[in-house]
Order: sequence, then C-alpha cells, then structure tokens
Amino acid sequence: MLLCLALWGGLLLGAATGLDRPFPPLAGEAPTPERVELGRLLFFDPVLSEDGTLSCAHCHQPRRAFTDGLPAARGRAGRLLPRNTPTLWNVAFKRRLMWDRRAGSLEEQARIPLLGADEMAADPERLVTRLGAIPAYRERFAGAFPGEPAALTLGSVTRALAAFERTLVSRHSRYDRYAQGERSALAPAERRGLALFRSLNTRCFECHRLPTFEAPLALGVGVPSPDPGVAGISGEPAERGLFGVPTLRNVALTAPYMHDGSLPTLSAVVDFYRRGGGRRLGVAGDRIDGQVRAFSISDAEASDLVALLGSLSDESASPEIPERVPSGLPVLSMETTP
Repeated sequence: MLLCLALWGGLLLGAATGLDRPFPPLAGEAPTPERVELGRLLFFDPVLSEDGTLSCAHCHQPRRAFTDGLPAARGRAGRLLPRNTPTLWNVAFKRRLMWDRRAGSLEEQARIPLLGADEMAADPERLVTRLGAIPAYRERFAGAFPGEPAALTLGSVTRALAAFERTLVSRHSRYDRYAQGERSALAPAERRGLALFRSLNTRCFECHRLPTFEAPLALGVGVPSPDPGVAGISGEPAERGLFGVPTLRNVALTAPYMHDGSLPTLSAVVDFYRRGGGRRLGVAGDRIDGQVRAFSISDAEASDLVALLGSLSDESASPEIPERVPSGLPVLSMETTP
C-alpha cells in the first residue's frame, strides 16, 4: 500500500510540473540489431576513409559526448574544417542535420564527411571494394541487409552507420528523473536554474524545447563569423548567419560552443545571451532573431542556469568501443588534445 502511494505521488508530481513529456518518434527507418552492430564497427573503423587514417570516431569521440573538444574539427591530414563538431546524442530525433541543416536524414548526413575531400575522402566504388574484400564485413552486410539485390553498397554503409547513431539516445538524466517526479533529483541551484530557463525573462525554452531541448529551427544569434550558415546552402540572403538549434542534452560535456567553437564555457554562453547575443559585438540586428535579446539576471542566477544545464547529462546509452575492427586497422585513439 505504501509503495503504491509513493508511486502515485511520483506520478502526480511529474504531472504537476508539466515537464514529463514524451519524446518524438525516431526519424528514419527503425534500426535492427544486425545493422546497429555493423554500424558500430564501421563507426570506429578507419577503413571507411580513403587513406585508412580516419574513422567517424575521429571527430565524434564517445568520451567527449561524441564531439572532439576542438573549436573547429580537423579532417584528413589535420586539415582545419570550418565548423565545430556537433554531438551525435539524440540525432535520432532530428529531421534536419548539420549546422546549416543541409542533410534531411542521418543517412544523407553520413555521406557528407564520408565523401568530403577534406574529411574521409572515400571513393564509393573503392570503398565498397575494400569492404567486400574483408570476409567479416561481407558476412555482416549479408546478415544486416538480407534479401536486398546487393547487400554491400554505399547506401547500406550509410544505413548501417545511421542505425548505430539512432541508438545514441540520452533521456535518463537527473533532470528527467525530476520531471518524472523524483523531487530530490535536482539540487536547489538546478531547480532555480530550471525556473529561470522556463521564465519569460530569459525565454530559453522557446528555442530549446522540452523534452529534447532543441527545436527544428534555424536561427541567427549574432556570433561574429563570416560563415553564411543556411544561406550557403539555400542561396537566400535572408538566411545568412542562420544555424540549426543544437540540443542541450549532454551540453556540459561538449565544450567549446557555437558553430565556430568561439565560446569556451557554458558560463560564456549564458553571458553571451544575457547581453543580447551578438548585438553588443557589432553584428547587425537583422542577422539576430527577435527572440534573442538582452535579459537581466544576477551572476548568481547565471550560475544557476549553468547548474541546470549540467543536470541534462546522461551517457547511459554509450556504446562499447571495440578493441579491434574487421579491417585489422588500429582503432584510433579517442583522446584528442584541444
């Protein structure tokens, strides 16, 4: 009886907070165990790159919440890439991917670094030939894509990678426990930060929406940068400086921040927004969304917001890093020095 009352009380608290909301359905085809395991091996295998030196995990390192800890990613032969590496946590729920939202699926996104001249630079035909020469991969592709005219194609490579990435779901943080009714899951500072996050003063919730803490939007916040953002894809001048809204899930683990990695800490991010985004840095107002405007909070309240963001961390679904991969190539070190 007491257990039932405790459970009922937790449900009531969760309902009363208005925070316990269902996650959206996964975007794209449902992953199968065979495709997930194949994708996991491919993700860590440098065989996907033309010269055998880069894997997907080179930039998306599990020990850095699937980022790399650098302001801007580095590709083949250490080439500096133009943008910060986004996390892969909860990409399963996104309909548009990349900072400029050019990719409409995880499969499409996977092709971009895989074939990019400054990144993995794979030639599709040679890649399929390389993988087909490895018995373990031939067997795994046949098991993962049975009944298809050709089990091993560039398309099945990206489908396997996407299947693996759809398992990278973060939704069991301390914040989630609080949302579900566990009152003690958040410390007082974090609860104060949550109230600020949802307030009409900061309006953080309008762009980082529950429960994913992101939104299917491209916005300009005024980071001083020559990067055209979405306009570089669309060609629309009005979209210059717009970038996709990133998730805040595991955000405490993914420094530095913004599309160019120009803000080193979450405290710097909060300070950027409380001062009105890029307006104080000389960025034209027409490149900054109307929701981004200065708000007045104390330094203590800013610290509370940072504390809340720390409560969104959950890496319980982190995959096991394979000790070896079917190509026999070394699994690259997951430690990159910023």
